[in-house]
Amino acid sequence: MVIAKIKRNAYLSVALCVLAVIWIYHFLSIYHQPTLLQAPKTIPYTVPYADGSRDQFHDLSHLVKYELSPSFGYSRRIIKTRPFFGAREELTILNDTKLFDEMQMLSAEPEDLQNVALKSTLPPLTLSVPTSPKVDTSIFAFGISTNVDRLPDAVPQLQHWLPNTKSTLHILVPPSSKIQQSQQQMRELGIKTTIKSTNLAFAKAYFALIKELYDTRTPQTKWLVLIDDDTFVPSLPALIAHLNKLYDASDELVIGAMSDNIQQMKNFGLIPFGGGGIFISVPLAAKLTDPRVWKACMELPNDQGDQIVNECLRAHSTIRTTYDLNLHQMDFHGDASVLDGYYESGRQMLTVHHWRSWYNVDMPALAYVSKACGDEGILMRWLFADDIVLSNGYSVVEYPNGIEIAELAKVEHTWNEPPDLALHRIGPIRERMGKGDKSTYRMLDTEILEGYGVRQTYVRRVERLEKGKDEKGRLRMEAVGEDGVVELIWVF
Repeated sequence: MVIAKIKRNAYLSVALCVLAVIWIYHFLSIYHQPTLLQAPKTIPYTVPYADGSRDQFHDLSHLVKYELSPSFGYSRRIIKTRPFFGAREELTILNDTKLFDEMQMLSAEPEDLQNVALKSTLPPLTLSVPTSPKVDTSIFAFGISTNVDRLPDAVPQLQHWLPNTKSTLHILVPPSSKIQQSQQQMRELGIKTTIKSTNLAFAKAYFALIKELYDTRTPQTKWLVLIDDDTFVPSLPALIAHLNKLYDASDELVIGAMSDNIQQMKNFGLIPFGGGGIFISVPLAAKLTDPRVWKACMELPNDQGDQIVNECLRAHSTIRTTYDLNLHQMDFHGDASVLDGYYESGRQMLTVHHWRSWYNVDMPALAYVSKACGDEGILMRWLFADDIVLSNGYSVVEYPNGIEIAELAKVEHTWNEPPDLALHRIGPIRERMGKGDKSTYRMLDTEILEGYGVRQTYVRRVERLEKGKDEKGRLRMEAVGEDGVVELIWVF
């Protein structure tokens, strides 16, 4: 009897514990859902101090995470921005100005980076950057076809260019229980977002965005803009000003990106490639959404949304795509360096695509410098003394054997495909440079120094060789030579 009673009490206790765990899990699932809200990449700024000499002492502990060679060269420069009204140049020449001081050799040991005496003979550098044009952002209505689970990957790039504007964003996704929550979170970011569910296949959902954007337009809407969830816009004001200058939105127009890879055009035809953005004027959208035309176009068999847009135009309109060379599809595969030539060209990129899928460039981090220098400073290019070129946010490049300005007007062939596959779109092209002719410090990270400025960390890595395995069985890599680090601090 006593034993049976003890067992019953034990079972009851276990059951109550299980119920409690279930209730707690349910509570957390309701009130602590994953969020799309991204914490600002901001770190406290520690003011350097001096010991009475010319040296200033800095905490460089943040460099530990880059796993640098045991000793490495280091230099930094403070940069101030001088805004001006005017055009953005592809190359600003400052031949008599040094970008950074002589390299100072440092130890990569964590304890040695906590209090480093930095010797600097250069004063803060002032660079002129054009101000963004003043525009009416309400003329754009953006549309994306994706799924809710991909939104967290899209949010960091949308946070750069879309919050606190009058542009709207409409997203079509397959049915999901997360739609309302995701929509609310994006609105909390300052993005005027509407997310709706659809049972249409992706390609048809993409095309259906035209009707969604047309039906929800405002009197101010002039352009319906189809983009992918990895379409990055460095400067929304520059994009709008560009369209305002070149095109009349009261006409029936479709503006699009041409693929930069001729092979893609052989595969899919001469279509407006969606990743670079497809801009449809409201008058043309009115024709496409006519019930008879719309029904016929929605029945087209194509399995790509931008192909449906193209085939619909061919079958039901005399309007053909106007290709704009400032919209960039970026149809090349490879590692982080595959599009060095593209990003180091100084050319204005109004849209950028495939940066987190076909190749890897952290566009949100690259654009973070805009918090100090403005959107027009992103990827701006300067030529300094000693043939050093800064492509802002992407790289610092040294040309030890020099480089002609005429050569810098060409795009270096750094992608894997033959250069002639891109000549139609991004020529003139120059040959890839050898290691002895070009030394690249690649931007690895950008961080806000709270209340002070933006710190860009550019690193030139030397070759690593395998040196056996460590105690956990992981490959040990040993640097052949010394890495180099250039840090640029853009002050607010």
